[in-house]
Amino acid sequence: MLSIDKYAYENRIVNWSPKLKALLWLGGIILAFQPIQWLKLAALVVVAAITIYVTKVSFRRYLSWFYAIIPFVLLSIIGIVVTVSPQRSALIWPIKFGSVYIGMAKVMMPKAGQMALQCMTAIVCTYWFALTTPFIQILQVLKAARFPRVMIEVTMLMYRFIFIFVDAFDQIHRAQKLRFGYDSFGLMIHSSGILAKMLFEQVIINYEMMTKALDAKLYDGEFYI
Repeated sequence: MLSIDKYAYENRIVNWSPKLKALLWLGGIILAFQPIQWLKLAALVVVAAITIYVTKVSFRRYLSWFYAIIPFVLLSIIGIVVTVSPQRSALIWPIKFGSVYIGMAKVMMPKAGQMALQCMTAIVCTYWFALTTPFIQILQVLKAARFPRVMIEVTMLMYRFIFIFVDAFDQIHRAQKLRFGYDSFGLMIHSSGILAKMLFEQVIINYEMMTKALDAKLYDGEFYI
């Protein structure tokens, strides 16, 4: 079981109506995209504090879940603020490149800050929903919202294969570390290639096993949710 999934089944509000939690999440997303900045900041702080309280997760553990997301937010900000201009005064930390300058546009810095706050508020709200709502309840919400059956089935299968993928990754990576497969840069590149190859093979093997299991149960092409 993934740690996030574990918290989803053991938090203080696990028995709340999934529809109510979905509506609260939607309200948080609306707050994240509305134009008043202080409301976004307030929502970010309040929702983060509530999440830590209801899930009983440590602050350090909670922050660790943002490590994989923050780089993408930073890349988005860089795409907004980094620009080319013939005027040095219009940029922060300008670098001359031929007849023009490359740097961060002063005029875009407020916009970048607003976007970063908007993204982080939406992410915090989504984490609250993911950490307090078991997957079976999420499926109930999708069904109640009349999402296409195919979309719900694909979501369910993707969720199942996440566990298979993470478990296979953990086992292979641990075995490689025990054999000193990451002791140097060259070994790290080699071990990463082997890891990717074995993960792909493991996913295919598990898919074939699932297909055989479904055939044995007379699967008719439809999951009954």
